[in-house]
Amino acid sequence: MTSLSRMLSVLNLFSAEQPKLDAEQISDAIGCSTPTGYRYVKELMQAGLLQRLNGGSYALGPRIALLDYIIRSSDPLLEISIAIMRELVEKTDCRCILSRMDGPVFLDLHHEGVPQDLQLTYGRGRPRPLFKGSAPKVIIANLPARKLRNLYEQHVEEIGQIGLGTNWKDFQEAMSRIRREGFYISNDELEAGISSISVPVKLSAKDSYAALALVTSTARFELIDQSKLLELMRLASQKITERAAAAGVLEAP
Repeated sequence: MTSLSRMLSVLNLFSAEQPKLDAEQISDAIGCSTPTGYRYVKELMQAGLLQRLNGGSYALGPRIALLDYIIRSSDPLLEISIAIMRELVEKTDCRCILSRMDGPVFLDLHHEGVPQDLQLTYGRGRPRPLFKGSAPKVIIANLPARKLRNLYEQHVEEIGQIGLGTNWKDFQEAMSRIRREGFYISNDELEAGISSISVPVKLSAKDSYAALALVTSTARFELIDQSKLLELMRLASQKITERAAAAGVLEAP
């Protein structure tokens, strides 16, 4: 790992559960000397990525908020997807969510809601469980075999507890089934009383995918024509892929 990579890895140490760290904690976590840790902290503060708090601890800096605003305003994938997501909301009266994996972290990029919408625990930027709910599964199911195997080996216990297989073969078969079907429906998996249906959105020829989900209450979901939802979602996914490729935003599949 280069010095720059190690310095930037400091930002990954902060979370909602651990929003403040001191320099010693940072140095220990990234495996460097205390003087080096202080130097990294100083450089990150100068860039506005960290700020010093009373008592000598550090938190994420104001530059992070600015970067979030910039990506919300100019992310090319969102620029293409939001209008399509709004159309889905209008047609289905469901919440529509676009999500992606960033390494080992699963994040929602955007929510489009409806009047008197559901109150969901997870929103934009808050890490979600990797194996609960429909959206992560349609992305994971489309991972290359090597990445899928690595993911399994890193989360064997969690995968078994969730019921996705007690061994590699069973997990691989479960993911292959989702990939063949091209969608996944979850009922009460991520949150009680909430159901969702997700389809993958192919972003490039190199096995890069997002997930498009429609979310509503489980009671309402049971009354909806799910085949019609799936048809609308597949058309929306295709539109996002085609428009992104046409705009030169993403590599055409």
